[in-house]
Amino acid sequence: MDVCIKKGLVAVTMAGLLAGLGGWAAEACTSLTFKAEDGTAIYARTMEWGASDLKSEMVLVPRAISFSSALGAGKTGAAWKNQYGFVGVNAGGLPYATDGMNEAGLTVGALFFPGFAEYQTLKADEQTTTISNVDLVNYLLSNFKTVDEVRQAMPKIRVVRNPDIEKEFGTPLPLHHIVNDPSGASIVIEYTNGELKVFDNKVGAMTNSPGYDWHLLNLRNYSNLRPQAPAPRSIDGVSLAPFGAGSGMLGLPGDFTPPSRFIRAVAFVNTMVPVKDAAEAVSAASVMLNNFDIPKGLVREGSPEDFHLGYTQWSVIADMSHKVYYYWTMYDRRMRAVDLSKLNFESKAVSSFPLDRVRTEDVLDRSNDFSH
Repeated sequence: MDVCIKKGLVAVTMAGLLAGLGGWAAEACTSLTFKAEDGTAIYARTMEWGASDLKSEMVLVPRAISFSSALGAGKTGAAWKNQYGFVGVNAGGLPYATDGMNEAGLTVGALFFPGFAEYQTLKADEQTTTISNVDLVNYLLSNFKTVDEVRQAMPKIRVVRNPDIEKEFGTPLPLHHIVNDPSGASIVIEYTNGELKVFDNKVGAMTNSPGYDWHLLNLRNYSNLRPQAPAPRSIDGVSLAPFGAGSGMLGLPGDFTPPSRFIRAVAFVNTMVPVKDAAEAVSAASVMLNNFDIPKGLVREGSPEDFHLGYTQWSVIADMSHKVYYYWTMYDRRMRAVDLSKLNFESKAVSSFPLDRVRTEDVLDRSNDFSH
């Protein structure tokens, strides 16, 4: 099976995704990483997209599936067979993952990076080691099991934009990526000014533009934030005691811009009470992700009369240590799980299912549980 993005498929699916839009699609993804006391490594992220209903599916890619990367203008880049099977979440029915975890526990997430992403140029003599940026999630999940392996491999490939996809999409597709493994290692991969940049992600967060190094610098503006409330003070007998809990975090930004979400994500991850195991870690991750949900209508791009929305369509949590991939959607907030240890990675074909069987909240009626 050859997994590549064909122009005809793009024409069918992408045209509807951004029909009528001028400028960037509103995407505001947020990701988190942390470890539990027992060593369980957690990666979590939200997916915001307002141009259309993504109609995302959960995709199972077995081992030894053949991939090739379409580069545009009829050119094909790198070809490979995946060494590791993986699961991932696609978008618009397209054959590439926007997020996923492989059977070794490596996770990769693609987040929007508008205004700053600038990829490498296509070179004819390096075409066989070149991939389209939209194939990077598939490529990394297919071939590597650790962050260190990814770090060593990235300089050996070229990553370019596919102009055919962007033409059909109606807008550029600027992305940057977060890569994590069960050891707790995490890196951010960005292409700016045509150059590869790889950052160690030691603060446990990533959002969107500007670049990751800018976000780290901006953290210094919030060095005053503390989980503890400041001690009461007085001036000439006038009490300056805080009004209530949370005063130590006064100034924590609450809006949904990427810089503000980055600060909040770092604050949440680095002040959380340590959790002991996977169950507590998944619960803690879900609570933190809930703080980044964007209701449909709150974020609008364009004029008051002609706008498109940015809102949270789905969220995932990866327990990289136990190889369990959790998710929920805007339609049904019940958490669901895909246990990779139960999957058949020896299958001969890619398979998938829609994230929601029915787009209705799964509500448990407890009315009859009262004692009589």
